[in-house]
Amino acid sequence: MDVSHIALGEVFSAALARELESCGAVLVVIGSQWTASFRVPRDSVDYVREEVRQALALADVAVVPVLVEGASMPRAADLPEDLRPLAERQAVTLRDDRWGDDVAHLARSLRSTLGLRRVPRWVLAIAVAALGLAVGTWKALSPAPEPVPFDRAAAYEVATAAARHAVHDCAGEPPVLGECPVLLRFVSRGTVSDVYFDTGDCPFKNTLFGNCLLAKLRSTRLDPFDDFDTAELSVLVRLDDEGRVLAAPGE
Repeated sequence: MDVSHIALGEVFSAALARELESCGAVLVVIGSQWTASFRVPRDSVDYVREEVRQALALADVAVVPVLVEGASMPRAADLPEDLRPLAERQAVTLRDDRWGDDVAHLARSLRSTLGLRRVPRWVLAIAVAALGLAVGTWKALSPAPEPVPFDRAAAYEVATAAARHAVHDCAGEPPVLGECPVLLRFVSRGTVSDVYFDTGDCPFKNTLFGNCLLAKLRSTRLDPFDDFDTAELSVLVRLDDEGRVLAAPGE
């Protein structure tokens, strides 16, 4: 989200074209709502779509789809006609529970593709933070999708990924070994109205780790749905003594 490097009065399209032509690679960050956003009516130019379209037309620029939030690579049929060549590009996945390793792999691959020398670790750390900020900014600026019928399978994909991410984020608290079912209740706009350990006997209950886990899961978001007032998902979270994490549907 460039708010400082485009000069006052400069034509957006010309600035974007100039910057794209100077790039060696363009990373197209694709989240779980990426394709849905193209179906939302817009009152202004979709500059992300325009950047991707222009990048795909540049023979000397590597266009790399970067999949986040558990997203799958879109099919050509799911993309606007001018972006369908993107479906033919080799993608890379950044997993919530292996974010640092996956970004490091992406950086190594880009250095090899572009013939760059290794960059200092502090530069990579800034790049990782910037990519996370870019994903967050895209989420904040993307128009909300229209409500659709509740998709339980897709909802479980989101919920289990969120649980794995939450365990990773809560690693600073003393971990508690064992397993607990977590119940998440969603309202129709896709936000969590309640989340709790759905059992009387749970080692995570009333611990710093367990409280952190529930707090993180409160930010889980689904697509808005229009066929129920609320929807409940049960996710089994397990942490063993070797540090392995399991998050799976509890139904």
